[in-house]
Amino acid sequence: VGARPTLEITGIAGGYYGAGFKTVIPQKAIAKISCRLVANQDPDTIVGLLDQHIQHITPPTVKAELVKLGGGRWAQMDITNPMMQAAVEAYNEGWGYEPMFMREGGSIPIVAHMQEHLNAPVVMMGFGLNTDNLHAPNEHFSLDHFKRGIQTSIHFIYNIAK
Repeated sequence: VGARPTLEITGIAGGYYGAGFKTVIPQKAIAKISCRLVANQDPDTIVGLLDQHIQHITPPTVKAELVKLGGGRWAQMDITNPMMQAAVEAYNEGWGYEPMFMREGGSIPIVAHMQEHLNAPVVMMGFGLNTDNLHAPNEHFSLDHFKRGIQTSIHFIYNIAK
């Protein structure tokens, strides 16, 4: 899933919210959705296409409105950049292994913004495992990885200074 576009329903609401039970026909329903964009997808274009599809499938007796709450452009790291190579060397020094580069998805809009407006390389270094359950129930991060991450970061800063 990491390098594919996604559309997730992150919340649904409608009907009666108060204490107790009531049989009511909801006047309004809300669905919150999120889309992960991939290379060459423009947020405004995707919102327009999504709105067009929602309007197309909405029955004539129902009013549907899409409200954009935020958005960010896709970003891709240049693994041949000297800064990234300094990170590779740092991982080798901190962990004893070179990192494996994988295309993965995430939502960090500032990364593309920094690449575009600062014209500077962005290096993202992770120290957790896929099994750490990031942003999920029972999220965890081992102290050993925390300490190795600190050492790797120190090596990275040293390598950049070289």
